[in-house]
Amino acid sequence: MPIEILRENVRTAHQELARSINGHADHPLHQQRTAALDAFLEQGVPTTRHEEWKYTNVLPFIGIEYAMTLCTTCFITDAECARTIGPIADALESGWRIVLINGRIDRAHSSIPEHVPGLRILPLTDATIAADARIAGVVGSNAPAQSHPFVAMNLALADQGVVIHVDANVRLERPIHIACIADTRTSHRLSTPRIVVVAEQGSSFDVVESHHTIGDMTALDVTVAEVSVAANAHVRYHKVIDDGESMRHIGSTSADVARDGSFTAHTASLGGAFVRNDAAVRLCEPSSQGFLFGTSVLQGHEYADNHTTVDHCVPHCHSEELYKGIYDGSSVGVFNGKIYVRPQAQKTTAYQSSHAILLSERAQMNSKPQLEIWADDVKCSHGATTGQLDEDAVFYLQSRGIDAAKARALMTYAFVAEVIERIELPSLRQHLEERIAEKLGAEPFAE
Repeated sequence: MPIEILRENVRTAHQELARSINGHADHPLHQQRTAALDAFLEQGVPTTRHEEWKYTNVLPFIGIEYAMTLCTTCFITDAECARTIGPIADALESGWRIVLINGRIDRAHSSIPEHVPGLRILPLTDATIAADARIAGVVGSNAPAQSHPFVAMNLALADQGVVIHVDANVRLERPIHIACIADTRTSHRLSTPRIVVVAEQGSSFDVVESHHTIGDMTALDVTVAEVSVAANAHVRYHKVIDDGESMRHIGSTSADVARDGSFTAHTASLGGAFVRNDAAVRLCEPSSQGFLFGTSVLQGHEYADNHTTVDHCVPHCHSEELYKGIYDGSSVGVFNGKIYVRPQAQKTTAYQSSHAILLSERAQMNSKPQLEIWADDVKCSHGATTGQLDEDAVFYLQSRGIDAAKARALMTYAFVAEVIERIELPSLRQHLEERIAEKLGAEPFAE
């Protein structure tokens, strides 16, 4: 029954979107939407019987009657927006901000630059795709509808998401912050932001994607980001989920990387009733690199599932993954990491590790590292550990005058700090250090 409710809701929302485009149903973007709807209906909603969703049960919330009507007018005041995106917006105030409300750009609350050489920030529309073949080649390609049903759902309902295009050899000193807000003040809300990032040859910049709800009803936030990294370009993509019990987030970030380019993804799951993060990197040309890092700090009944895929398609490429989590109360973590090394991908180096600390007997962690190697001249490793705090180390800190609670907080903070320290954007790194320390009851390490 929940599955049928979601199918009908998505079908109805797609039909409404089709009616709103006024005769442009034959345009490329809407043709992709229609094909994606078919893909969503054909694949079906995943259940725990599907291997990729073995520990991730979406049935408790997909049967809710979500509002998916088009939202063309913003009813959020400046004060409400400021409260909603809160401290992370303050931390990134030196950058540019794109606010998406229910998946659409809200210019009233955004600070989109108009005259920065080499930078274009545009709505994802048919006109945008028609005007730029490079953008058209990315949409629906890096994250195809066949990836999984929620990626297909996102494309089927994609309605004026955002495109970030950075020209060749442009190096941006200021970060680009994408704040995705789901408005649940009057109804449950399904929001489907689509983010497209195109980094031309030799460019370099930071993107921060954060997710928020305004209101107390349930938000189902299904976000897809597609990133194309050209030769010798370097994109650092950060994703922060730090919201309340209203948030149900299913997100996908996919990147293709060309010769001598690099894509680095940092994912921080610090709050939300349900979080599923899929991160996929395809190393398409020699000397390309992919780095995936993640931190989860959960309490109560919070849930976070990180699924990663790194595909080494050619020789002489390098990838690294490091995910760490701290789980208290009845919280649950999942890590499933796959590394593929194709037969032609000789001289590959690939490293993956996942580590978790359980602070409660009720907390759970499910890890599944995977390596599939068809080449013979490679250096690859993977591993996963789950355990509790070292009580001998806690006792040692107590013997130095630190009480037990503070000692445990300090040790747990130090455990995840190894991941946070890899963030190259100083303002975001400091914000996350302070936020994690606050959640753990520890003091952040000094810079």
